[in-house]
Amino acid sequence: MAKTIKYPVGIQTFSEIITEDYLYVDKTALIYELVKDKKYVFLSRPRRFGKSLLMSTLEAYFKGKRELFKGLAISELETDWDTYPVFRFDLSGENYNHLDRVRIRLNRCLKNIEQDYSICSTGESIADRFMELIREIYRRYNKRVVILIDEYDKPLLDCLHDEELHEDIKAELRGFYSVMKASDEYIKFVMITGVTKFGKVSIFSGMNNLKDISLLPKYNALCGISESEFRRDFVKSVEEFSEENGLGVDETWGEFKSLYDGYHFASRGEYIYNPFSVLNAFDSEETGFYWFLSGSSSYLINLVKRHMFLLSNLEGEQRTPEQLSDISDISRDFVPLLYQSGYLTIKDYDTATRCYTLGFPNREVYRGFWDCLANYFFRGYGGSYTFSLTKFVSDVNEGRPEAFMERLRSLFADTESEHEPNKEIHFQNMMAIACKMMG
Repeated sequence: MAKTIKYPVGIQTFSEIITEDYLYVDKTALIYELVKDKKYVFLSRPRRFGKSLLMSTLEAYFKGKRELFKGLAISELETDWDTYPVFRFDLSGENYNHLDRVRIRLNRCLKNIEQDYSICSTGESIADRFMELIREIYRRYNKRVVILIDEYDKPLLDCLHDEELHEDIKAELRGFYSVMKASDEYIKFVMITGVTKFGKVSIFSGMNNLKDISLLPKYNALCGISESEFRRDFVKSVEEFSEENGLGVDETWGEFKSLYDGYHFASRGEYIYNPFSVLNAFDSEETGFYWFLSGSSSYLINLVKRHMFLLSNLEGEQRTPEQLSDISDISRDFVPLLYQSGYLTIKDYDTATRCYTLGFPNREVYRGFWDCLANYFFRGYGGSYTFSLTKFVSDVNEGRPEAFMERLRSLFADTESEHEPNKEIHFQNMMAIACKMMG
């Protein structure tokens, strides 16, 4: 059966999705509430969760492209459709291994805006050019500007391993972002998105009016696909997928829920499906670990390797909202980073203690997470650890304890642990991974 629905896999431009008739999960009612209620907004969500599409939708809205929103919820809510100058900064797509890479990227973004509005800046520094651009646009058009900054934390995540470079990049970005506070009277709306939140580093120094909506129940479903949206917009998709794979419809609903649902970004509200994996599965007509395989987990491995975190007790970890929102002290606690990156999610909230209980969101992340770590910890085993672990299970099921222990000794003997600074934690982590992989 041929697919009748076009899935926007890898497409993050709102106008293309609408004009090319791709499937679009309507978030515009919530977007309308956001722009009418807030002025300076920060949102943290895992990678490939629709942040860039959200920014593209906001850009189209503030540019007054009313025709793109025909039939969507916002078309019944908005009556004015005023237009505003929009500055869009996207800091992804760059390897920030040097401070100059940050400056080059910001200069390129500013140059594109200057060309769009035919402005020749005389500012000597990046911050001066940014401020001059904001004020000149306001003077020329008598319109306050909209500023959208996507993947703000990419430069910081790229240099987590290099403390000196990390501090230099923070200082550069701090000067750039401070311009917005100084230009408040010329600004209509600001939204900043990223995977993580570097709270205590004061990267947004002076922007004490920046509202973090990352943990607010009202905006839990601003990115991703909620259960009600999935049941509303993907009925035909599930029917076609079921027929193609010889499954019952209820079986398909359950399989997608088990694999891709389970994210939660607030103390209450619906669980959220991973949009990247859902769209890829329907488009490919088969399930798979699409989200986990779509990006590098090298920084996760580097953190575990550098700080020797104990991995056995991640399920059920508890953190306050303040702890969960700040990854400034990764060397002491990397659970907040795992949450913000999408490896862990909120499972429960205790109002008395103000603590979130965390866990893995779904099968895709659970299995991908332990697979990733197994590839590192058992790398000396020739890449055949998965095959060996199935034999462990057979040893247990068939009552062969001696074979199990011999296989275990062989597994650890073949790994490269002799140079590890903390052999005890390294051993405990290897045991935890092996047990997880055995189920």
